[in-house]
Order: sequence, then structure tokens, then C-alpha cells
Amino acid sequence: MKAKRIIGIVVRIFIGLVFIASALTKYLSIEAVDMFLFEHKLFSWDVTQFVSRFLIGFECFIGLSLVFGICQKLVRWLTIGSLFAFTVYVLLKPLLFDVSSDNCHCFGDVLVLSDTQTIVKNVILLALSYFLFWQSGLRKKYAKWLLLAFFVLSTATVYTIKPPDVIVYSLYDKSASLNMEKFGILLQEESLANLEIEKGKKILCLYSTGCKYCKRTAIKLDVMIARHDLEKEDFVVAFWGKEKNITKFYNETQVAKLPTAIVPPDVFLSATKGKQPIVVLLDNGKVMDIYRSITLDEDRIVDFLK
Repeated sequence: MKAKRIIGIVVRIFIGLVFIASALTKYLSIEAVDMFLFEHKLFSWDVTQFVSRFLIGFECFIGLSLVFGICQKLVRWLTIGSLFAFTVYVLLKPLLFDVSSDNCHCFGDVLVLSDTQTIVKNVILLALSYFLFWQSGLRKKYAKWLLLAFFVLSTATVYTIKPPDVIVYSLYDKSASLNMEKFGILLQEESLANLEIEKGKKILCLYSTGCKYCKRTAIKLDVMIARHDLEKEDFVVAFWGKEKNITKFYNETQVAKLPTAIVPPDVFLSATKGKQPIVVLLDNGKVMDIYRSITLDEDRIVDFLK
């Protein structure tokens, strides 16, 4: 019986450490996890960021509870339920969602696992979960309070260290602005004029080919276009840089190619004050709204175009 109990404790701690490692690695690559979840087209960007952080916090909570052996009757079923639910999700994902199966983001971008590898991992962990019933965990006088503390600590931490964009925007000035005189000159550039940028309602995206936030913004807009069936012709992308880098940009982001223009770096940077990405809502050439990646308003963009 003693050996049986020791095996149960070792397995419990092992599974707990796997859950903690999974939560931490997701958190280290939270932007990639946010984007992956957003590509499912289930939630708006703001809601997506809250959901992703809650899932990470909940995973860390289970891991800590397993390692410290708190309230094991409840925690073992939360463990089994989580593993089973995520395995079902991975199995159904190709049928329900148009997202990549190359990386399930179980460990963020730190350790890349395919859907098949993830299923194998989860089946092994589910099998090991049988041994969780071989011991009852630590009996602590204040176990329920400690469990609550783990939950609050785990969830609060993920929202505090890397808060969702909407919280950051409410606390700090993240507003975008343009040099309007120089922006007027930018709109007159032949490459943009040929795309009738000042005719009707347009969404002008000002990107740099090597900017990771530009890539993030491009993916966000691509999901919005697909989710709301927006016309791609209503969007125009202006880059500064070489054409070969633009091709690389589209290849890396895997977004649908939008009407694209290349403008001189000096004109671009003087208009944007050296900042990018910037997304501008234009109505017959008149600036209606200006956004940065962090302030992008999905509802406003949809209402503007529709």
C-alpha cells in the first residue's frame, strides 16, 4: 500500500508540473496564443484576450493544486475533465475550425506539438490520471481556502503581468496620430492614387514589412474580414520597403492579399511620425478614425463599412 501511495504522489506531482509548464510556456508566447484563439472566429479580439488568459490561469491553478495535493477529490476530476475536453477539441478542430494543425499551442511557441502529438500526450496523461485515485493528497486544515488562493493567484497574475489590450489602453495613452499635412501628400502617391484610395470608404493599413505588430494587425484584420464577410477591395495596405519583403510578409502571416501599394520611406515615416502599424478609416479621403494595433475596434470597422 505504501508503494502504491508513493506512485500516486509521484504521478500527481508529474501531471501537475506538466500543467504548470503548459501554462507558463503559453504565457511566454501569449501573443501567439491570442492570435491562434482569435483565428477560431469565436470571439472578438477583446473577449479572446480575456478567454486566453483565463484558460492559462485555470491550467496553472490545476497544476499548483496537483503539486501541493490540495482538495484532490475535486482537482483530480478537474484534471481528467480538462484533458478529456481538450482532446475532444483537438479531434474536432479540423471539422469545425479553419486553423492550422501544425501547432496546437499547448506549450505556446516554446514547444511545438502537432495535433497528433497532442492527442498522444493527452491520452498518456489521461492514462496516468488513474493513479491519482491511489492517494488522497495532503490533508490540510485550510485546504479549501488554499485552493481558492491558488485560483485567485493564478488568474489574477495572468491578467496583471500581461493584461489584455483593452486594459492597457484604458490605463495608458495608446492613441494614434498622423502628421496630417504629410499624410495628405502620402495619399497623393501614384501607387495609392491608382487604388482610388480617396474614393468611397476605405480602410488604409500602414505597415512595415519587418514589424511584428504589423503582422499581428494584418492577421486580426484578416479574421475580421472573414468573420463579417467584408469586401477585400475596401482595404488598402501601404508598405514602405522592398517588394520581396512584402511577399515574405504575406507568406509569414498567411493572410489574404489585399490591394497593396509601396510608398517611399520618407513619405511614409513622416506621415506616420515613425510609428506603425496605423490603420486609418477614410471616407472619400477624409480621415474618420485612426487606430494602432492595440486600439483596433472591430465593431467600429464593421459599422463603418456596412
